[in-house]
Amino acid sequence: MKKFIFLFFIFSVLISSFSFSWEKFYSIEGKCEVLFPNKPEHMRQVIPVNDLSSYMNYDVYLSTLDDGNSICMMIIVDFPAKIDRDKELQSLEGFLNGIINHREEKKLISADFTTLGDLNALDFVVEDQNRYFKGKAIISESKMYLIAMEYDSHLDLDISFNKYIESFHLKNQ
Repeated sequence: MKKFIFLFFIFSVLISSFSFSWEKFYSIEGKCEVLFPNKPEHMRQVIPVNDLSSYMNYDVYLSTLDDGNSICMMIIVDFPAKIDRDKELQSLEGFLNGIINHREEKKLISADFTTLGDLNALDFVVEDQNRYFKGKAIISESKMYLIAMEYDSHLDLDISFNKYIESFHLKNQ
């Protein structure tokens, strides 16, 4: 009987350590929701666009996974004008090239144009100094959404990544 109780205790501890209690988060600025591993930190930056005499708003949401070294992020860029449907793929490609060319050490592992519903998207994986930056960039009207994770390349976080990406939903579309 003591063995059974001990095994039950060990099993309960193991199960609880593998379960995630992700929290639903709604962004008013982005009109979207996503699950984060815990309450995200929010930063906002407004950047002037000289050519247009207007501004781009950046909303950045960051949340760490239990290991403390892996990060879930959602970045919402609100451009001054709607992005033409004909230029969405070009804009997504330009975004990815900006990430890759930011530092020489970055290496593109994969990139594929996809969709989220009827919206154009880009799935990608970039490696930089034994860390992966894996994400999905989506364009909707005047906004670009980046839902991504950054983590050590030796970790297998595909299940967490898929849960995170699949939890993203735009509202009022």
